[in-house]
Amino acid sequence: MTSIFIRKAERSDLPAIQRLLSTYFLDMEELKPEDFILAEEEGKVLGCAALIRSSSSEKDLLEIHSIAVHPNFREKGIGSRLVNQLILTSLGKDTELYVRTTAPGFFEKIGFVRIPDSEKLRLWEDCARCEHFESCTQHALKYRKNRESGAAGNPGQV
Repeated sequence: MTSIFIRKAERSDLPAIQRLLSTYFLDMEELKPEDFILAEEEGKVLGCAALIRSSSSEKDLLEIHSIAVHPNFREKGIGSRLVNQLILTSLGKDTELYVRTTAPGFFEKIGFVRIPDSEKLRLWEDCARCEHFESCTQHALKYRKNRESGAAGNPGQV
């Protein structure tokens, strides 16, 4: 495998992002191409992830959203690289970083910790209105910075 390059998405990347997200039945509701970063190899988009600012009744927060890696390139560290890049992007901002996911183990390896459903209800109004909340398969996690250094734990590692 040649070098994989992580870059900010542009409007012209919209078709590639939509194709990748549709592989996992994800949509871009309220997202713009510019919200995404991409993992690219030789001009081919292998993965994407978005970082969005959300508002709850209590505070502003950053949320990692719509992560997808092409099925042929899974288990190669691309998802970790995308998330670590988003962590680096969010460090130093006066907000907390969250994710809602059906793959909590992946995020726990990167430094996220699960939060209780009661906090999930406080943070995301769409969760409070969702008719499927009681049977929801999405877990909410919060990123915990390395307490000693205040930085992401080995963000460059794959």
